[in-house]
Amino acid sequence: MSQALADAVAAGGSEAALAVCRACVEWLPMTGASITMMTVAEVQEPVCATDAVSARIDELQFGLGDGPCVESFRTGRAVLVPDIADPAETRWPVFAAAAAATGARGMFVFPLQVGGARIGVLDCYRDAPGPLDDEDLTGALRTADAAVWSLLDRTHPGGDGPSGSVSAPDGSALVRAEVHQATGMLMAQARLDAPSALARLRAYSFSAGRTITEVADDVVARRLRLHPDGVWSNAGSGHPGQRDARSDDPVDSSSRDDEEKPS
Repeated sequence: MSQALADAVAAGGSEAALAVCRACVEWLPMTGASITMMTVAEVQEPVCATDAVSARIDELQFGLGDGPCVESFRTGRAVLVPDIADPAETRWPVFAAAAAATGARGMFVFPLQVGGARIGVLDCYRDAPGPLDDEDLTGALRTADAAVWSLLDRTHPGGDGPSGSVSAPDGSALVRAEVHQATGMLMAQARLDAPSALARLRAYSFSAGRTITEVADDVVARRLRLHPDGVWSNAGSGHPGQRDARSDDPVDSSSRDDEEKPS
């Protein structure tokens, strides 16, 4: 395992982080692993995931703003959950139920740190319950160290950066640019600050039973908007007190033209 991790780091490049995660899954009793870069708990960018379940777990934690990934980043400590489906596990009830539905049982998250600065987390899961033994825990900590080294080029001004193109198992992009763009649009539409706009986006995605990325896509495409009174509406559905679904959007030129016309 040490050699596999060393080879992944030495190879460098955009695939280094994914190679680290694959070594983790190959050599440790893990079913999947992912790496997420973070600047604060509310700002997360997925770097890579070894499988669809890992990517889904990452998406759930971002969408809900809660879970072992968030706790690990905030505290700077590893969060080890032998069984996320255990009724005695009450720290993240909404996330736990959603994560268990993916088939994940054991979840093990490790903070990624450079000195005193936290740059993200290594998020591992397996489909069987049970704690890690000492040898496996040591291996996971070595994987976290390798993950940090694999990210150094990405955090360097000349590297890919957290907003660069990163890979999912199928090669598709996993960045959340559309979520950030949708957050900005909600700030303008409903006159909110950034944390409040993101919270509204998360709340709507949860209540609608959709991923936050899907909802963000609708906001960016103007199929969905949030009004200043907190009411959501679909494009074309209108809203009491509004001429149409875009009428108070400050970046919508047609709404400004309408305002200039005499009533």
